[in-house]
Amino acid sequence: MPMRMWYRPVMVFLGVTINCCTWAQQEERLRLDIADARPMAKIADRFRPRPKFLEINHELFNRFATFSSSEVLGNSSALVNKNLIRKAKIRFPILMLSNLNIFGGLGYASENFSFKEIRDNNYPLYQRLENNSLKRIAANVIVKKDLDRNRFRFYYFNTSLNSDRPQFNNLLNQLKLSVTVVLGKDLNPYKQIGYGLSFGYDLGQPTVFPLFVFKNDFSLHWGLELLLPKKISLRYSPNESMHFSLFNEVVGGSYHLQDEPIAGFDNVEFRRSALRAGALIDREVHDWLWLGLKGGYNHPIQIFISEPGKRRRDSIVDVDANASVFFQLSVFMVPPRKTYEKGKTR
Repeated sequence: MPMRMWYRPVMVFLGVTINCCTWAQQEERLRLDIADARPMAKIADRFRPRPKFLEINHELFNRFATFSSSEVLGNSSALVNKNLIRKAKIRFPILMLSNLNIFGGLGYASENFSFKEIRDNNYPLYQRLENNSLKRIAANVIVKKDLDRNRFRFYYFNTSLNSDRPQFNNLLNQLKLSVTVVLGKDLNPYKQIGYGLSFGYDLGQPTVFPLFVFKNDFSLHWGLELLLPKKISLRYSPNESMHFSLFNEVVGGSYHLQDEPIAGFDNVEFRRSALRAGALIDREVHDWLWLGLKGGYNHPIQIFISEPGKRRRDSIVDVDANASVFFQLSVFMVPPRKTYEKGKTR
């Protein structure tokens, strides 16, 4: 996607975020006059979202058109009539010490496509995606190690089995690894900054890029999270039972298609990435049970099919997809409030 197509919405979002942050800080200074910042930090901490340990969500995209071009297969087009993603995730503590926290996680995702108005009904790409859902079976480990002078190290390891037909044959090509390492510092009880490196498939193909991390709960109700260049999020929490967020993020992935999805190719990789912008609202139903509604605009950056180990310049099929609106409904569980507060005081 040409830079000019996504540069403008990103800059608009940044402008809105900066203006909201400035307004919120000014409003908070007028409303509160606290000599000691510690009581304010304690109150602000109550409005932070509690971590999710179990989440189930459904994500649905509005109709959008696709145009495929290939020197091998020729050209075709189709209307994606339905694009539905179902996800389930669980997160659990492994080790919790005063200076070391380790968490584990498991996840499953299934994505289904339904096409209409296909120019060539025998086009392999549309046939394969129509008849087989894309599946992702994941496991991850999160480690946070506290160091001296309020510094910390953060490690994230994720491995997933990505394929439309997961099986033990050809296992290495189906496995996708993501690693993130961050060295950070707690500037105060509600502000963190850090730098690091990340390896993953956010752009569809394996990529290494630097990370800048900044988190700031700068008032009782407002919080800003930067995970650049991957994500920007601005949160407003009117109370501890409701959270609103604006976000802009890059999402992507790679799936291994096997058993000769295209004539002459036994195995290929379906790679994609997109820029998303939208809003999110989380609402407490019961102390530990919450509902989330997320919606926004999905703008594809790149979609292509290539042989394993090859990049876009060697692609077999290039896909140009229109932008679309998406909605996501989530049901998730968080630690009970008393348990969470008790755990923080240890």
